[in-house]
Amino acid sequence: MKKFAIILFLLTGGCSFYFAQGFEVAPVILEFTAEPSNSQTKTLTISNYFNQRRAFNLSLGDFDRKQNGQKFFKPSGQMERSCAEWITINPSFVEVNPNESKEVKVTITVPSGEKSTKWAMIYVKAAKEQSAFGADKGFSGGLVISPTIGIQVYQSPGSNTNAKASLTKISEITQPTDPQRKLLVGVNNSGDKNLKCRMYLLIANLSDATERKSPGISFQILPGRQQDVELLIPSDLKPGKYSIAAILDYGKGHDLEGIQTEIEVK
Repeated sequence: MKKFAIILFLLTGGCSFYFAQGFEVAPVILEFTAEPSNSQTKTLTISNYFNQRRAFNLSLGDFDRKQNGQKFFKPSGQMERSCAEWITINPSFVEVNPNESKEVKVTITVPSGEKSTKWAMIYVKAAKEQSAFGADKGFSGGLVISPTIGIQVYQSPGSNTNAKASLTKISEITQPTDPQRKLLVGVNNSGDKNLKCRMYLLIANLSDATERKSPGISFQILPGRQQDVELLIPSDLKPGKYSIAAILDYGKGHDLEGIQTEIEVK
């Protein structure tokens, strides 16, 4: 029987730590601002909630995002904007007693002339623990539980201020089976920073000029990437024609971006 691994990548939450089947790692994201030819060190904390002493292995990899925003993963050093080869983890193997924590130092050393934003992933994997199904009588099959947490790493020099985004398209993509109408908005990150964005709708009734603002959503978009974002149209709009503007806020000091369309509610 083949062995199977249970891998948990908790990469989209808004909390300050990741929790995966018996342990947690904090912080959720490491953001380095080292200048070329300089180093910078940050700390990861691994907390063990298993009922026994456990070992944890830390390794490096790469990730990127598809146009729908979903992450995909590759081995270390296989992506153009990878900074995995610049990263040193000390120690890369730790043992932690139950209900205790240990710190790991993560250092990035930026080569000369490297001024662009780069990124990578650190995987924190608990030692494999074979289930009782395959543990008796030396049977080597069964289920192997190997929970893993992925920590995103970003490196962008503090002197890099090239942040720029624009909205490229807006269209309704509601399907007959959808419980609520929705829009698809295209976002283009034409700068060189990982952008933390918030987008919302401004909705104006064209017959009486009343306006309302929809709840926003938050997301990130990597430099040089285009991303499609779905926004729900409020379901309680009264019949009539509406002008709807999608508004993008990508940080203090940057103008809001907007794109507009019209819909009719019958």
